[in-house]
Amino acid sequence: MQRRPGLLRIRVNDAASMPVRTIAVLLAGGRSRRMGRCKQTLPWSRDGHATTVIAAAYDTVAPVADQVVVTVGHHATSIIAALEHRPATVVHVDPDGTMLDSARAGIRTALAAEAERVVLHLSDHPAVAARTVHRLLEAAEGADYVHPRRDDRGGHPVILSKAIASRILDASLPDGLRSARSLPGFRIRAVDLDDAGVQIDLDTPEDWRRDDPS
Repeated sequence: MQRRPGLLRIRVNDAASMPVRTIAVLLAGGRSRRMGRCKQTLPWSRDGHATTVIAAAYDTVAPVADQVVVTVGHHATSIIAALEHRPATVVHVDPDGTMLDSARAGIRTALAAEAERVVLHLSDHPAVAARTVHRLLEAAEGADYVHPRRDDRGGHPVILSKAIASRILDASLPDGLRSARSLPGFRIRAVDLDDAGVQIDLDTPEDWRRDDPS
């Protein structure tokens, strides 16, 4: 029987202590069609330690978060296992939905948990440096949507204020989440960073073989 989209609380990550309640949302609801297998469960090396792609992405954002929300779809069981017991609030989404659908489900859960700020990250971006997240959070003071930029191209994660996160839930966003940058009345900030990890996106087996540091 197919699981209906809903909320499954595994554990709550309340170890981090930030001046503003910050919740990280990690998107892992896709089907990994181009990879040909569940990309979040592939092995990855982070800081010299063997782990999985999704665990590495989780470790990018968890240190700055009071709680981590992970959206899962088609590969839910294996993705939860690949987190290797890291504390998370897991939200089941439609596996045939869009990335924006998954983002909205995660954001909605974060706001219900009283997030003042949302760190939105992709589970197939495991190579972002920890210092990058801190730089983005510093830039989030006085801004609503903060995103990294490298060589005039955008990347992830992005930092959302409560105000713009709430607006994303019901706004018309024809080009997905990036359309939120055009919403009127919000302060958008791009941060130029020399971190290739913000653009390392594991979509295909070639991407994984080329970028895996192990």
